[in-house]
Amino acid sequence: MKIFINIVVFILAGISSLNSQWVQVASLVNTGTFPNVSVVNSNLIFIAGGPNSLPFIARSTNGGTNFLNLPTNGLNLELYSIWAIDENNIFVGDGGAAGGAGGNAKIYKTINAGINWTNILSTGGTSGFINGIVFSRTNPQIGIIQSDPPTGTTYWIAKTTNSGDNWIIENPSSSGAGSAQNSVVVIDQNFYGFGLNQTPARVGLTSNGGINWTYTPLVGLGGTSTFISGFAFNTDKINGLASNNSTTNAISRTTNGGISWFQQIIPNSTSSAYCNIKFVPGTNICYIILGSANGSQSFRSTNNGSIWTSITMPTNLNITHFDLIKSGNSVTAFAVSNTGVVLKLTDNITDINEYSAEIPSRYYLSQNFPNPFNPVTQINYSVSESGIVKISVFNVLGERISDLVNEYKKSGNYSVIFDSDKLSGGVYFYSMNTNGFLETKKMILTK
Repeated sequence: MKIFINIVVFILAGISSLNSQWVQVASLVNTGTFPNVSVVNSNLIFIAGGPNSLPFIARSTNGGTNFLNLPTNGLNLELYSIWAIDENNIFVGDGGAAGGAGGNAKIYKTINAGINWTNILSTGGTSGFINGIVFSRTNPQIGIIQSDPPTGTTYWIAKTTNSGDNWIIENPSSSGAGSAQNSVVVIDQNFYGFGLNQTPARVGLTSNGGINWTYTPLVGLGGTSTFISGFAFNTDKINGLASNNSTTNAISRTTNGGISWFQQIIPNSTSSAYCNIKFVPGTNICYIILGSANGSQSFRSTNNGSIWTSITMPTNLNITHFDLIKSGNSVTAFAVSNTGVVLKLTDNITDINEYSAEIPSRYYLSQNFPNPFNPVTQINYSVSESGIVKISVFNVLGERISDLVNEYKKSGNYSVIFDSDKLSGGVYFYSMNTNGFLETKKMILTK
């Protein structure tokens, strides 16, 4: 059977390093209880925090092997957010008052690795708290800084379109709720948002550069908290995830750009935890870390959060924040705990997600390769008309054991990885169902 006759473009979009795990690389002092991480590249990492009224910033230039404390002269409070452009240009934000109590929160910038700090922005008011400083990974000229409402319930956002040289202040329409640390997301100058901190659990999102804002309730969050500790979007601006700071076994997910949200189960997660989320830019890969006083757990998905697998992580650590960067075929992530322990994760990207320069003329489900396989195999498929695509795996009894894809897909050619690590050997079937098209194929797992 002829498979494709058109030219296919290949992009990296998955994970093959099944044995990747988080490893400890450092233990820092005076980081405070809510330190933040900024990863510039696989070697250059920054961590900010500090005890009450004592700012702390450390930098590693060798992948976390060594950290050097940077000067903080001119900074008066502990820090709750950081973003580094390069080795010398760094932005940090405070909590407005000691202990993050809120106030006239300030953003500082250095162009010489901390030798001098300049207060470039202030929120004013009595309740400002800088929840996040985030630049787009796909267009680093675009950046967003978000604060709790400095006065009343009017939000405060600073936006740059020239890498932080100039900032424009925006005041999104009020939703009547506070906002939440570490829940700021920005894809481009039009698409950005933040998590809230009041019932009902919501996120604020704009898709037209701040002209209009929506505050959409999140469905299915695990735990009872409405503090949105994790919020992330794929660069396709269609698939997104959100979580709270009491996550148990579920987060909230969207497959339509945030118009609506539904519950997404996270397997093997049982403790109530502070949940952080990150997407790998330009891919369907995402990671979550759940940190609590009882320890932390980490999970990874290669299909926008539909299916999750565990990643080994040192026990008895309460992770507060993590950040990652993609370089070539590798994803490098760093995480920090409330006691200053720094962890590192390296994942190699080797599987293939493909799309065609032309719209496919028909739906198609390919035979998995390799077949037989153990434990990973790849399934290619084509979507001729945009719509919800579902690809599921069944055992010989007809019982569904996994949904590999269950989301909106634009017209194009794709691939998905099936990881059978926890299954026994034997015959399995997989089917594709979309827009009235249904096809099933057989595959053999050898163990």
